[in-house]
Amino acid sequence: MRLGIFLKTTGFAACALLVLAGCASGPTHPSLAGAQLPDLVPVRDFVASRQSTGGYRVSPDGKRIAWFGTDGVVPAIWVQSIDGGDAKAFRIRARAIRFSADSRWLGITADPTGDENTRIYAGLVEGPETDLRELMPASRSVAHFAEAVDASSDFIVTSNQRDKKVFDLYRVNPAGGPPVLMATNPGNVGWWGVDTTGQLRARAQIKGDQVLLERPGAEPGSWVTVAERSRWDTLNVFGLHDEGRKAWALSNRGRDKLALVRLDLTTGTEEEWFASPDVDLDSVTLSRRTREPLLAHFMPGYPARKVFDPVLDARLSALAGDKPAEVLVTSLDQTDKVLTVAVATDRGTRNYLLRDGHEPRFLGENRLSLIAKDLAPTAPITYTARDGLTIHGYLTLPVGAAPQRLPTVLLVHGGPWARDRWGDGATSRAMQQFLANRGYAVLQVNYRGSSGYGRNHMEKARGEFAGRMHDDLVDGVRWAVERGVADPQRVAIYGASYGGYSALVGATFTPEVFACAVDVVGVTDIARLLEAAPPYWELGLPWWHRYVGNPAVPEDRARMDAKSPLYRAEHAQKPILIMHGVNDPRVKLEQSEWMVAALRKAGKQVDYVTFTGDGHGNQRWPNNLTMYRKTEDFLAQCLGGRTSGFDYYQLGAWAF
Repeated sequence: MRLGIFLKTTGFAACALLVLAGCASGPTHPSLAGAQLPDLVPVRDFVASRQSTGGYRVSPDGKRIAWFGTDGVVPAIWVQSIDGGDAKAFRIRARAIRFSADSRWLGITADPTGDENTRIYAGLVEGPETDLRELMPASRSVAHFAEAVDASSDFIVTSNQRDKKVFDLYRVNPAGGPPVLMATNPGNVGWWGVDTTGQLRARAQIKGDQVLLERPGAEPGSWVTVAERSRWDTLNVFGLHDEGRKAWALSNRGRDKLALVRLDLTTGTEEEWFASPDVDLDSVTLSRRTREPLLAHFMPGYPARKVFDPVLDARLSALAGDKPAEVLVTSLDQTDKVLTVAVATDRGTRNYLLRDGHEPRFLGENRLSLIAKDLAPTAPITYTARDGLTIHGYLTLPVGAAPQRLPTVLLVHGGPWARDRWGDGATSRAMQQFLANRGYAVLQVNYRGSSGYGRNHMEKARGEFAGRMHDDLVDGVRWAVERGVADPQRVAIYGASYGGYSALVGATFTPEVFACAVDVVGVTDIARLLEAAPPYWELGLPWWHRYVGNPAVPEDRARMDAKSPLYRAEHAQKPILIMHGVNDPRVKLEQSEWMVAALRKAGKQVDYVTFTGDGHGNQRWPNNLTMYRKTEDFLAQCLGGRTSGFDYYQLGAWAF
């Protein structure tokens, strides 16, 4: 605090000393010059907050809760009695948490170096001990939790430690002892179906363009085919029950949209339970007690839900209030009487504890919710692409500025088989709100190939990288210009992963549309991306071949090269900012290195930043702080928004 006061009272001197880092500046774009913009939120509030919490989970016995937070300034997982007291912190930067079924252990998934070789750990819930035991210790391997075994401390996990290309199935006891191999992957199993008793009940075996849904046969080690489906169908199976004879699934077999179905694992038949006519179902929450669906989520524009229990429906609706909100039951105890609930809006997430016979208890909120008063509302939009396809998306307008000829950022989601969402569940939400706070209109487009809108919408992306997928983005910009919202001379394109690829496509294929481009961990050479894919991608590569081609086929490779920004560097006309995590296993650092070299050789304006200790997306707040600061300074020069200047948190970044 004293350091912050010092910098504030000696601002001129600080700026003189830190001139290379940049100082705060007001907007220069004419549409923002006289606007009554909200307070300029410090960059640190978007990337690092000691008060921010989330990911709350209740133990199966209903006696404890766990959550993501910080211990001092260090990322940590907290565990505490449900009535308060005896809290302790496991100091680890985690990806996910789950309790063992007997509530004695907390399982933690972490990616310490950003290379996605995820490790799994367990720590004792009770007592002062905060040591963590690694459950599947093996170098450069990937492990995930699959199930917690009823009435025990055991976890079922998957790991590729034996063969880096595929995942075997193990049972492991956190108290000690080596993992027990349950099933060896023959080389083509993409999913193992385990129920809560720890029994292996089903598997999905990939054979060419078909996927065989199988269950164990009468003879040990034998398997019986229950059903066949196309590899291009989606069948996400969960919630095995009835001694492995039944399961729930999200399926688009024989339909356009993902629907909730009850799957018979003896016959392979599906009974449709619930579906939306407009969009795919996103997720389904099951009762822990009955294994029946409690609620389903989907997002036609604003969030929507179907709650199958009227009492629960009333309780969740009371939390949501009368404004749009995505209300998620994030965990339940084994009786369904104790729940953690996340209420996500376009301006953050608040978390609550629900207990029968008690009023809802506020647990905590995330970084955006803590600064919600200065954030902007997001609204769904729809427009028609040039070939007649309906495109959905979202528009966020800066608070305090008239919605006329605004500097605009086209914020492109990754995947591409993902989607932008209205609520706080979107991966780019903090960046979206950060850009709006700096004075920009933010346009997000669910271009063809985006998930969530059915099979047909996704299939229309085949062969359309740098084609109609990009046309959808450009058509979105034209829509915003025609409505008078966007200044056609001041539109930037920003994205990460596939979004980063899109940004470079915008810079090199349609440079007349964009004033500048920001690429984060973006693809520059499609063919070499697939050739350098991690070993465990192998079973999924045919999906990529279906959409962009096989680099081993000369004709396909020629088409892939023609759609790769690396080979069009000379066509760039506007400034480009490229940022990349050094440990990225998906889009390797070399993709950006090649692009930067090609741009510089062609005499183009490019700024390049790398992030040590991170990969395909930053986990470390100092790297995010740098990324946000570079972005706001770059866009201020390009579009004329405002920038906050040097953030004193940067002085402490060395410690993390």
